[in-house]
Amino acid sequence: MLEEETPIPSNSDNHETDSKGSPRSSVEETAETTKLLPAAAAAKETRLTLYVILLSAVSTIGGFLFGYDTGVVSGALIKLKDDFHLTPGEEEWIVGIAVGAAAVGALLAGFLSNNLGRKPTLITSSVLFTLGSILLFTAKNFATLLVGRTVLGLGVGVASMVIPAYLAESSPPEYRGRLVTAFGATITSGQFIASVVDGLFSGVYEGWRWMLGIAVFPSVIMGVGMIVLPESPRYMVQKGRIKEAEETFQRISGRDDVTEELREVRETLAAETEYSSHGILHMVREISRNGPVKRALAIGCALQAFQQLGGINTVMYYSTTMIKMAGVRSDAVAIWLSCIPSFCNALFALVSMAIIEKFPRRRLLLSTLLGTIIGLVLLGAAYYSISQTTAPVSSLNNTCSNDISNCDQCVSVDSCSFCAPTKEAEGRCITPTADDNCTTPGFYYVSDVCYSPYSFTIIVAMVFYIAMFATGIGTLAWTINSEIYPMWVRGYALSLSTLTNWSFNLLIAFTFLDLTKAITKYGAFWLYAGVTGIGWLLFYLRLPETRGVPLERVEQLFL
Repeated sequence: MLEEETPIPSNSDNHETDSKGSPRSSVEETAETTKLLPAAAAAKETRLTLYVILLSAVSTIGGFLFGYDTGVVSGALIKLKDDFHLTPGEEEWIVGIAVGAAAVGALLAGFLSNNLGRKPTLITSSVLFTLGSILLFTAKNFATLLVGRTVLGLGVGVASMVIPAYLAESSPPEYRGRLVTAFGATITSGQFIASVVDGLFSGVYEGWRWMLGIAVFPSVIMGVGMIVLPESPRYMVQKGRIKEAEETFQRISGRDDVTEELREVRETLAAETEYSSHGILHMVREISRNGPVKRALAIGCALQAFQQLGGINTVMYYSTTMIKMAGVRSDAVAIWLSCIPSFCNALFALVSMAIIEKFPRRRLLLSTLLGTIIGLVLLGAAYYSISQTTAPVSSLNNTCSNDISNCDQCVSVDSCSFCAPTKEAEGRCITPTADDNCTTPGFYYVSDVCYSPYSFTIIVAMVFYIAMFATGIGTLAWTINSEIYPMWVRGYALSLSTLTNWSFNLLIAFTFLDLTKAITKYGAFWLYAGVTGIGWLLFYLRLPETRGVPLERVEQLFL
């Protein structure tokens, strides 16, 4: 027998005190709310149908393209720099304009998905991916490269916001976490494939065209697939397409009786209509008055912000440089070895997908975020060890600076290079124009990274950090965000949280190099560790458990 359903508490009841007036922690609130949830969903067991697998596979191609198009540029830039004679500023524009466009795309996606539907918005993102790939493949000048990267960035931003919402609304509650986490796993898989493609085409004439243009094939597959697949059933109920929604729920659940699902969605939407029927300004006012939604939105944006403030993109963007610091002098070999962190990122995202329904979301996030902090501390320690153990600089005949004591300090200064008979011997810090024999065969001459006996510790720390990040907040930020908003605000809330992700991505990307100069490389990673520690404390105090909670009842968790 089904348990009697407990009425959903009123949204206006936003007090956070117990019967005695004492404050309650978010953990206590979550535990109490969980007891109120009905057993109806558990009583009707839902199997993972082939239809749901197909729906997830096609939609998460957008996640693959998200990862591929953000990851492939690091290798392509090496070739573009030579063919287009790019300045450092132009290189930053090629990278940064896609991130900025992604932030705009994420913001626009909320409006599009709420007014046109999840499905048409996803088709729009596939069109943007296709058009951007074609522009980049055929580019003959810097301006076309910028336009192509802008169009791709818009596609990435739209996909990064809509896909989690579409998957969450089209998945059975008991599989929702795993399927939404698949989106994060495909992002990291796309980044890994991008690094492999970079290696394959690194020796090909104008190989950058293939690196950037090959994404057109999966984008076309995604677009055609989405034309065949249905709209989100919850969105169809919202628009009064009840019969279509019923048929989709039946395909998703594999059951003929989907009365419970339809009833819960219709009751929730009926209660929410008053919020969403007066336009976006009215909605903003209602959000500001709705305590549970405000708290959910704050947690969702914090998840996305701290995902980026942990410095993941600095680790991924500079993985080749890190590997060269381990003693690899060849650029081609370093590019291939940079597949290691990309592979680890993809592997542990799959691990997260495999275990997400076996452990509470909150516990998994907090434990792996603690590991991420340890990884950042280890990265800082590795850089510190290297800075103290590279070859010494002679106090004589230095043409660059007399206040430098070792190779690492030397190459950290613009336009300075280190020269020595061997990689461990005492040498000189010189300008590249110095007239000496340092560039002749047999001499150790570097201008970017130095040898250290402790360089291997960077790779070890990097792999540990990526493992913790990818298993936890790297995928859980997307999963939890897809679960914590009521239907009437989900599109706008996801748009704002995704915008937060891309905004902090842009902030980290444009400040990392300046930060390393201001407080050193090891100081930068220790700063990231401290900031991530603040995030851990916030989530410990305020993040509720969402595993297995139907989307129509998740608002209770933030009362």
